[in-house]
Amino acid sequence: MSASFPVLSARPLLVLCLALLASACWQRSPGPAAFVQAEQPVDVLTQRVSGPVAYAQLAVRAGSAHDPVGKEGLAWVSAQILRQGGVGEAPPEEVDRTLYRLGTDVEVVVAKELVTFRTRALTEDAPEAFALLGRMLAEPGLDEAAFERLKGEAADWLSRGVTGRDEGLGHEVFDTWIFEGHPYGHPVRGRAGAVSALTLDDVRSFLRKRYVRPALTLGVAGSFVESDGAPVPPGALDGALDALVGHLHALPTTLYEDVTPRMVPPVAGRQLLVVEKETDAVGVHLGLPTDLHRGHPDWPAMLLAVTSFGEHRQSHGTLYGALRGERGLNYGDYAYIELYEQAGWAPPQETGTGRVQNAAYVWLRPVSADNGPFALKAALSLLEGFVEEGLSEDRFALIQGYLEGRLALWADSPDRRLGWALEARAMGWPDPVADLPEAVAALDRAEVNAAIRRHLRPEDLKIVVVAGDGEAFARALLREEPTPVVYEADPPAEDSDQARQDAVWAAYDVGLRPPAEDDDDDDDDAEDNAEDSAEDSAGDSAEAEASAEAEAEASAEAEQPELPPSVRIIPAEGIFQ
Repeated sequence: MSASFPVLSARPLLVLCLALLASACWQRSPGPAAFVQAEQPVDVLTQRVSGPVAYAQLAVRAGSAHDPVGKEGLAWVSAQILRQGGVGEAPPEEVDRTLYRLGTDVEVVVAKELVTFRTRALTEDAPEAFALLGRMLAEPGLDEAAFERLKGEAADWLSRGVTGRDEGLGHEVFDTWIFEGHPYGHPVRGRAGAVSALTLDDVRSFLRKRYVRPALTLGVAGSFVESDGAPVPPGALDGALDALVGHLHALPTTLYEDVTPRMVPPVAGRQLLVVEKETDAVGVHLGLPTDLHRGHPDWPAMLLAVTSFGEHRQSHGTLYGALRGERGLNYGDYAYIELYEQAGWAPPQETGTGRVQNAAYVWLRPVSADNGPFALKAALSLLEGFVEEGLSEDRFALIQGYLEGRLALWADSPDRRLGWALEARAMGWPDPVADLPEAVAALDRAEVNAAIRRHLRPEDLKIVVVAGDGEAFARALLREEPTPVVYEADPPAEDSDQARQDAVWAAYDVGLRPPAEDDDDDDDDAEDNAEDSAEDSAGDSAEAEASAEAEAEASAEAEQPELPPSVRIIPAEGIFQ
């Protein structure tokens, strides 16, 4: 007797197979529905720190990239007034007195993507300090006098302060120009004309839209945390964390509205922007936008690459060695894969300033006006060689070993360690302190050199120069004549390798001159006209001839060809209006 089996029709069988296939392929969870996501608790990151001090930091996705068009500077003013504008019914002076009594403050760092609030206090004072931080966001005082003062500070910095330092001016102009037309395309403090026109209603509207629960990430550290990532026990610090989180839960629960990434304008060819101001020196920033960010697969490789080419304030960089070490041109020469924001007076990058889109760039600290063209040419030539040749095996091994140890110093204090981890959690990329050492150790030389060629294009660069005489600097680059280096001390021997390299760099073509036109016919016509003129004027008096020659020489000196479209000269005054 044969067994009987149920018969499946072809259509249900097909549906079943497709369902099984789909379930096997789908890996990513769709996440909660929007309204559920908005109602979720504030994301809290915890770290264990021994000692008597407790730390709290709050990251908000409300940086200057979120400024509405025409209201540039609103993010900066809104963040600062939360600290300086009072809390609830307490005026700013009372808040200052409370923080002074607790021996602490609330530091506010406004960057393009994030605003970070930081405080720390002795464990016994943490309940009051942490609660005050929460109230700053939940119950902002928005003191009108503080608001007007903050607007004035921002406008004054944009009108005069930023032009006071050649290096700071070059940094801001380069950053703004690279991201022209992008949410990053203005200074964090905005534009002088826009920030001066802001109102408190603008601030209230911005806070309602941007200071929302889904945009917040809270980080706390101290001995009250059992281990990194462990939940804080209920009632810890006499309920300090409970009070802080409670204030943050009072913020709006609307979803965060992203403004980046957006298309970054591409760079085609080399372009020069000279900013004229009263100065005896020349400062240079040059680079291009990339698709790199701290979560990009090539980030570890490119970090190693720029560490070799020009780590900030370190003498082992190729740029530093060639321009300062061997020739004494300036204080330092560096390379970066993200816009560098210094943490106070310390060399490391400020935490909370990472971006989802970045520029790779070179910074030449000010050199003498005489050596400005030479320094730029040398840097461009070195960059071309770096991309073409990459790192040698010995150089790769040296920098890899150095960087593996160096990364630990990025978190040389509990608040910096917490800052890196908090920023990574808020932005959704790896924690560099925890994850980068392993990633760097796993690199090989071929991988790093391939990444260099993928992301750096020396032929496509924006170059910003701050100089006293922009016309003279630009003309020096456009002329075919060499621009030799001027040594303050004794120059190298003429037959030395350094002297030969100097000559090559002095004659380097920056690539800004327009293509030469075919002027053979014009030359022939000029020669014929010159011969005819000489025959016709043979009988003129010696006095008339001398006068004509003098006029011709004066005319030749006065006549200068127009600058090519790739070169612009602008005044520093009013640059961020």
